[in-house]
Amino acid sequence: MQVHRQNLYACPVPKLVDHDVRRREIAQAVWAVIAERGIEGVTLRSVAAEAGVSVGRIQHYYASREELVRDSCRELLKAATQRFEAVDDDTTPVEKLRRLVLGRIPTTPEFAIGTSIWLAYEAKSVDDPVIAELVQRGHAGGVQEAAALLSECGVADASAVALRLMATAEGLAIRVLVGGLEPRGATELLENLIAEVLPG
Repeated sequence: MQVHRQNLYACPVPKLVDHDVRRREIAQAVWAVIAERGIEGVTLRSVAAEAGVSVGRIQHYYASREELVRDSCRELLKAATQRFEAVDDDTTPVEKLRRLVLGRIPTTPEFAIGTSIWLAYEAKSVDDPVIAELVQRGHAGGVQEAAALLSECGVADASAVALRLMATAEGLAIRVLVGGLEPRGATELLENLIAEVLPG
């Protein structure tokens, strides 16, 4: 049987799908829902509507709301890590430390929304052990990174100092978010604390 070459070329080619990109897009829709309605507003239907896709498309990746919320938390942590790692290699340890610590303070409306989304996951961690582990991993990662940078700067007991810096920054971020402190004031407090702990 002869097969015509032109008929082969006429066959539709399956479209390649980057599933990581799809999951990231779905996670962004989850974040938008959380920002508008809180984490309790996240459902397969609300996320599908936000993403502009069918509920079936969401279910293709996530069997339950629980899986959806958990994976969106993973994606948020991944995005935060990628942003920090995008720093130029020529940046000094002190500059990286300042960026890491001061980067916790929401200085723009968009940043404030991102902070509120992270706080929603922190609140959810109280009754979801998987999210609790993710949140703890996020906190620990920040402290470890700060400790490594402080060690490069010659700071003794870098782990304890790192915990102090990051915990202070996170507390001030909440103050800024609820309107109890201006971003500039929080930044100045952290700048003074960084100067205090660095040698020389």
